Amino acid sequence: MAGILGSGIQDALLLHPINYQWAKDLYDQAVANTWFPNEIQLAQDLADWDKMTEEERHAFTFLISYFNPNELLVNKALAFGVYPYVNAAECHLYLAKQMWEEANHCMSFEYILETFPIDRDAAYNSHVETPSMARKEEFETKYIKRMTEETVDITTTEGKKDFIRNLIAYNIILEGVWFYSGFMVALSFRQ
Repeated sequence: MAGILGSGIQDALLLHPINYQWAKDLYDQAVANTWFPNEIQLAQDLADWDKMTEEERHAFTFLISYFNPNELLVNKALAFGVYPYVNAAECHLYLAKQMWEEANHCMSFEYILETFPIDRDAAYNSHVETPSMARKEEFETKYIKRMTEETVDITTTEGKKDFIRNLIAYNIILEGVWFYSGFMVALSFRQ
């Protein structure tokens, strides 16, 4: 059995035998949890919007403005920075489903932007025009470029370290810290 990391081109063409059952289990779980943004009725949310203060509306719009482009950034990190370095077909299945989920999240934010009375141009441009957002995006892009545009030789110890460093940058920092900080703002609206 080849290791989980490699070129991903020639060694990941068959699902059987499954070498990483956890990846197949994650794939099956992700498929079972499939949902679509337009299935969610937003009538109550629109009624709540009308009750929000300007500060709350600003916070909500700011979050959507941040999440929307960064979901695509996560997708790029997976597609170009992880998928090509994985050998196992079952891991490819799960990564493909995860990329679909990230695209679905992006479409969820699009659905909100299309439904709520939000200045869409301002929302789309704020990730570039807001200095803190732009710096976060630059930080992430630096690591994604290292994963995609530079050659990461994961057959070497240094290459594996670089691969892990890039995973930490997008997965722990972007997804774990920055996204969940935003979720906490959204959850505070219940208070």
